[in-house]
Amino acid sequence: MSVVDGAPPTPVPGASTQGPQPAPSPQGAGSGTGTFQATDPLNVFGSTIGGRFAVVRYLGRTSATHIYRAVHMLMERPCFLKIVEKDATAPDGMPASLRREAQAARVKHPAILRVIDAGTSGPWAHLTQEWSDGPNLRALIARPGEVAVPDLLGLGMQLLDALVELHRVGLILRAFDPERILCPVVNGKQVLRLFDLSRIAFLGEKATPETLEKSKRPTGFAMRSTRYMAPDEIREAPADPRSDLYSLGILLYEMLTGEYPYATSGHGPGSYVVSHLRDSPKKLDTGRFAVPQDLPGIIERMLAKKPEDRFETAEAARRALEDVVVPDIMRLNTPADRHVLEAWRKRVKVGLGRTLEREVYDEAGFPVPPPKS
Repeated sequence: MSVVDGAPPTPVPGASTQGPQPAPSPQGAGSGTGTFQATDPLNVFGSTIGGRFAVVRYLGRTSATHIYRAVHMLMERPCFLKIVEKDATAPDGMPASLRREAQAARVKHPAILRVIDAGTSGPWAHLTQEWSDGPNLRALIARPGEVAVPDLLGLGMQLLDALVELHRVGLILRAFDPERILCPVVNGKQVLRLFDLSRIAFLGEKATPETLEKSKRPTGFAMRSTRYMAPDEIREAPADPRSDLYSLGILLYEMLTGEYPYATSGHGPGSYVVSHLRDSPKKLDTGRFAVPQDLPGIIERMLAKKPEDRFETAEAARRALEDVVVPDIMRLNTPADRHVLEAWRKRVKVGLGRTLEREVYDEAGFPVPPPKS
């Protein structure tokens, strides 16, 4: 598991695929070489958290919690276990980050890891999520060309689809670091799983001065990566769904090209802040990266500096991306979610070729019989 910038578990290359493995220490575990370690910083190995979660392996940590692999003793199934010391200022001891992540559990979507349980146990507050194997999205970005462009765009559509559901209930994701997004293979298809919802904000929420002070270091934003932060977030504007679209535009550009869309002067938080506020993103070269011709315009609109110049909603962005992705999915015979195909063909009302029996759909989505000769 990577421990950079509050990242979630990352499987060790070449290791077992049964989920994330122990992480390299950020300090090199005393050797200066980043050797793998299997420590237990909270000394909870062999104990049971919440009365039913047996702790079996340390995976690493985010900026807010330590993460372990645990086993649900009744169901005998593995799960992620996030543990942090109880918050003495909260009546029930639950820290704000875990509380928010638990509240986000009301959003049901296949791209969001399901929350199993949350609560306090002894000196600890905990949250458990369903287990997921597979690498994180950063690993895919680091291997450009291994995943076909339509499949990468399909992952982007899954994330947009999750955003639609989060925004529908007034939640802003604000967590687009690829290290926080897992990409397991399910039924031969790469899928997307959001691992960390601890950064969510409520629609229109504005951070208090006390919260901002706690979340910053002398170098800038400690609790969140400025690499994917929208200009309006940097200016501490109230939480807006369109800031998620900006962050997704950055991520899509990286997924497709393996490059960052800005020519930053460095890799520190301040360099990214300057780029978001002042610089124009690099053009997405369709010839060089073999992406659909209409895609650069979509990403360029997502990366608009002003929120009002972006797509108005995640639903509007999803529809625009569908019109680019679905034709390529069919042309290249790439797997796709059935609901994506159905929604797209209902909307554009066209025949989809031999594989879809040249059906035409009316306004309600029902097949229209061919005209009688």
